[in-house]
Amino acid sequence: MIVLSTAFKMAQIAVEINGKRKLCELDASCKHSENVLKTLDMMLDEIDECVAENQTYAVVVGPGSFTGLRISTSIVKGLCAGKLDKKVIPLSSLSLIAYTYIKHNKCEKDFVAVINALSGLVFVRKFNSKGEPLDEEKLISIESLDKMSEDKICLSEDNLPFTAININVEDLLAYAYSLEKKRVFCDYRTLAPCYIRKSQAEVQLENKNLKKS
Repeated sequence: MIVLSTAFKMAQIAVEINGKRKLCELDASCKHSENVLKTLDMMLDEIDECVAENQTYAVVVGPGSFTGLRISTSIVKGLCAGKLDKKVIPLSSLSLIAYTYIKHNKCEKDFVAVINALSGLVFVRKFNSKGEPLDEEKLISIESLDKMSEDKICLSEDNLPFTAININVEDLLAYAYSLEKKRVFCDYRTLAPCYIRKSQAEVQLENKNLKKS
């Protein structure tokens, strides 16, 4: 399996093929668009494997950074192009947070996974103590989040005033394997980032069209 995450500040890559494993994190200051695929090639060389040997890909599809989500999903779609025998697992950012939180902490009640969407907004989803989602992923204001009574779980990098966690590459790989066991696959041709909100370009286009009407 090859697992990619460029949804957050730190890019993460996990490779496990024919019993050989290699894990890597790329510093937030590096350009993910230029270095993720290059790093993946180096990792494969180091374990003496080739991408053709890999049968399953998992990729974090969001919500998260617009640019980051496009990078990893595009790489996976490119690697799978024309190869319908390859399996693809889409990973939710919020579900990954929930999985990691439960994996490392005693959880006995419902909680809300939170990702900072900036500009006073957050991506959220509510989960029960088993990590099962209780509602849909959505974008809300910080003020609306504050009114929710459940514990809030966020990433350390987001600097929010809630319980903070760090997701390591082992967590990412373990979560991907948990979904593989459940056979949560998708067609690589329909793989797409989960933005939830509209991009700035879309907002500007809508505003431009409104002025014309």
